[in-house]
Amino acid sequence: MTQSRVEPTRIPARGVVLLILLTLAWGINWPILKIASTGLPLFPFRAICVLGVGILMLSIAAANRERLRVPRDNLVGVSVAGFLNMTVWFLCSAISVRLTTSGHTAITAYTMPLFVFVIGTVFLGERPTAGKWLGLVLGLSAIGLLALRDFDSTQENWLGIAVMSFGALSWAISSIIVKRVRWGISATAIVGWQCMIGGMPIVIVAIPQFFNLPDLPWDALLATVYCIIVGIAFAHWLYIRILQLVPVWVASLSILTVPCVGVISGAVVLGEPLGWTEIAALLLLVGGVSTVLPRPKQRGNTE
Repeated sequence: MTQSRVEPTRIPARGVVLLILLTLAWGINWPILKIASTGLPLFPFRAICVLGVGILMLSIAAANRERLRVPRDNLVGVSVAGFLNMTVWFLCSAISVRLTTSGHTAITAYTMPLFVFVIGTVFLGERPTAGKWLGLVLGLSAIGLLALRDFDSTQENWLGIAVMSFGALSWAISSIIVKRVRWGISATAIVGWQCMIGGMPIVIVAIPQFFNLPDLPWDALLATVYCIIVGIAFAHWLYIRILQLVPVWVASLSILTVPCVGVISGAVVLGEPLGWTEIAALLLLVGGVSTVLPRPKQRGNTE
């Protein structure tokens, strides 16, 4: 008789510190991202990010004498996950914070588990319960509530929500890929190669624009440095380490505090609104995501 491995249902003790650091790094990054994204041209800004993070992470991996060469069976995974993370997500998040508040963007970004649920239902043949459908409705209600704020006066808010929703979908697919690939390189090298390979479309588009850059404000430059070192490099390393410890659904549930930090930091740093709309959307998001996340089946012994 052999016993099947049961996946953990919560973050182990050694991962709690990683989770706290990730919550702060990602949460505070949203208003910082808005400062950088509105102060620099879109593609040059994101090109600087992917190249800066890629060089930084691969340099750290080399200094630690970690394996840098990507195994052949990892090339597809790092390329596709990198494109979804470092091209699609990067562009969607930068565009979204230009169109709406950083807090609203943060809330929408963390609907990612809802898309994991939809992918499992539509493409993986999973059979959701009525409670999970309710969770999907709650999560979509959070997006709708944010999109309807000032709907009559401007379309930019709901357009920003729509763009970030697409980014959340790309993050969901990327997370599934990262979890399913048997990686032959470290988390540091994974992030580095995701940037250098997956982020190349951004760099190619940005190259001609570098020759016509205007004078760049100092606060946007400092914000870009923060985004590279803390918001992207450090945070993505933390997230991949957490994914290596627990299933995607556990990691997703554990980082639900990030949009809360994002909304609060946006109000403190940028003076963004923090009223009943934002609080209600956060509650709907937490309720919806908590409901749709799958729980592992109890597995007994198998012969």
